[in-house]
Amino acid sequence: MVVDETIKFTNDLDHHLGQSPKDLRPIICQIGGRNPEWIGEATEIVEKYGFNEVNLNIDCPSNRVSGKRQFGAILMKQKERASVLVATMSSNVKNVPISVKTRVGIELDDGECLDTFEHLVGFISLLRDRGCRKFIMHARKCVIGGLTPAQNRLVPPLNYPRVYDLCNEFPDCEFIINGGIPGLKVAKEICCGKVQDRIESAALMDNNKQCGHEGQSQHIVPCKLCGASNGSCTVSPLVAPNNLKGSMLGRACIENPAMFWDVDRYFYGEAHNPCTTRREALEKYCLYLEKIYPRRCCDVDKRKTNRLPAPETEKISLGGCEICKKIYGASQSLFPPESKEIRISSIVIDRSLKPVFGIFFGKRKGNQFRRELDRLSRDKAVRNCGPAYMIRKAVQIMPQDALEEAFVKTENLNESDVSVHVSPS
Repeated sequence: MVVDETIKFTNDLDHHLGQSPKDLRPIICQIGGRNPEWIGEATEIVEKYGFNEVNLNIDCPSNRVSGKRQFGAILMKQKERASVLVATMSSNVKNVPISVKTRVGIELDDGECLDTFEHLVGFISLLRDRGCRKFIMHARKCVIGGLTPAQNRLVPPLNYPRVYDLCNEFPDCEFIINGGIPGLKVAKEICCGKVQDRIESAALMDNNKQCGHEGQSQHIVPCKLCGASNGSCTVSPLVAPNNLKGSMLGRACIENPAMFWDVDRYFYGEAHNPCTTRREALEKYCLYLEKIYPRRCCDVDKRKTNRLPAPETEKISLGGCEICKKIYGASQSLFPPESKEIRISSIVIDRSLKPVFGIFFGKRKGNQFRRELDRLSRDKAVRNCGPAYMIRKAVQIMPQDALEEAFVKTENLNESDVSVHVSPS
């Protein structure tokens, strides 16, 4: 997410909107803000930078965003302002769609609670009429002032049926559901329905519209039928709405990224997945990092690698410095690492390592791998050797069986292999 005024007033757009490699598609830029003029200009600039979609943030609950800055989730209350922003974005794009990421309800610090299906329908209807046809729905209400951003991703009860009802209410719009989805199995059940062959029963279809099961009462929040913690209702539809186009798995991706090895086969129906072991996945990721964030330990360029794209520098040697030569081969560098300025920012290191911290979720020495990555990320002496070096170095402490063990197919995973993202009380 990039704030609109940052895009409008920065002297270095590449720093915020640059992408590499250029063929990594599709890619979406989310904009935050409440000034229609700035939002409009930012949308136009984002499209020119080659993004495939421009998204408006009406989801962020932080005090700094929804409180002091008055954008993000607070726009669910200020629906007229939100509609103006969407209209401005729609009129400033030429060939790409716009979308909105929002919540199913909002509770304000003054006690006002706008957490009904009627309010949500009125809000979505207004944005739809102003040009938005795609909505990413975080299936929790947002509590402004009473919960931290982290708590807002966990504590409020999940309300999946409200998203399904929204799909039925707006058949000409696309919806993606977000919030507490633990893995690919549940994501597929949500997107495809538990009954995947054609169902002829009109009674069952009508029952499905109420998000219930035959012979049972309707699922609601708090829900006694689902058995989910904290009163959540996380039922999967018997037949998924045609316009429910996807599931967003954010927390699951961070905590256990290894589950996504199977997304090509299990979710999209491909014959094979590109990797079968953690070693293969990490090797491909390191090659990717070495391409977009090259090592800076063997060049004399004073520019810093901050964000994408990294500066193109002339290497003194193809080999590594005294620190990383065991991995990249020895070189005759004229500039020993201890005498160099740090040329790779902590932002680059953090954004590169975060996706793989949990790749050994549930595996022996998995926590040691996390700790070693964390230690290396804070060691300024190795910073110029790059994020790929840090991963390659951390991998050396892992046992061979953890690296070479074949990934487990999604349908064969145990419950303990899938993390849960719902507050227990």
